[in-house]
Amino acid sequence: MSPPRHILELSLAEQRQFIESFDLVISDCDGVVWLLVGWIPGTGAAVNALKAAGKQIKFVSNNSFRSEEGYMEKFQHIGAQNVLEDDIVHPVKTIVRYLKKHKPGERVFSLMSLEANETLRKHNIEYESLNIKEHLTAASLVEHLAIEKPVGAVLFDIHLDLSYVELAKAIRHLQENEDCQLIAGGSDVIMPLAENLNVAGFFDFLEHVKRYTQREATFLGKPSPILGDMFGEMFEIPEPKRCIFIGDTLVQDVQFGKACGYQSLLVLSGCLTKEDMLNAPVEAQPDYYADSLADFTQLLQNINQ
Repeated sequence: MSPPRHILELSLAEQRQFIESFDLVISDCDGVVWLLVGWIPGTGAAVNALKAAGKQIKFVSNNSFRSEEGYMEKFQHIGAQNVLEDDIVHPVKTIVRYLKKHKPGERVFSLMSLEANETLRKHNIEYESLNIKEHLTAASLVEHLAIEKPVGAVLFDIHLDLSYVELAKAIRHLQENEDCQLIAGGSDVIMPLAENLNVAGFFDFLEHVKRYTQREATFLGKPSPILGDMFGEMFEIPEPKRCIFIGDTLVQDVQFGKACGYQSLLVLSGCLTKEDMLNAPVEAQPDYYADSLADFTQLLQNINQ
């Protein structure tokens, strides 16, 4: 396998061949379209240029602690045109889809954000969550860990207000009920928070829950194959090779795209450098790379001259 090539270092004929090789773009959000805190120049123009070139564009994120309105505000801020809520997939959406199919009507315990919990409420999914503000003692912890009603699943996702008592209650639910399923959304090891600031993700918190319950998680965020199957249903992808997946990580994005049969492109605007990419095992490297999503604007200008 040849090393990944920068899309702007392809010959003009190769650039044209590259653009003509896909009809659908599925792009990660954080680190690709914007940063969790901050912006990446030129991404909105690139989205618009790809659409003008006849490409469909869908967006996927492992971040459900942003509301639907929050996503739409970000797309409006960067100037991306005609992006609809249905064009955006994130863990709570896939979790709702999964629960309605596999655990209809069952109560759940949520280790997710307030925004994600609001989505559960809108879809009439009964959930238990904890939002403890007072100082905890051993005695009050015992009270909070009491199980009044069993749940059919514990839902885990990126949750910036996550607390010890929430983790302990989730573990208790799983230990006390063998039919309780552990369902996970975002499980990123690293989160690109702002420019030159990457922070630890929530992967190790999930590992803590798994270790103490001896349960494996059903993953519904990237890079889960279940999510890949959902994409096939939601986006009607008859020919995976005519799709390109764009991301800023190797495991959650590039390897996920490859496993789905898509072409893959890594952007260097998130948490990885070119050196990180080239030092990865060959099978983990993307087909192409770019400095940022904005490089598509220049590429399309090149082939239209």
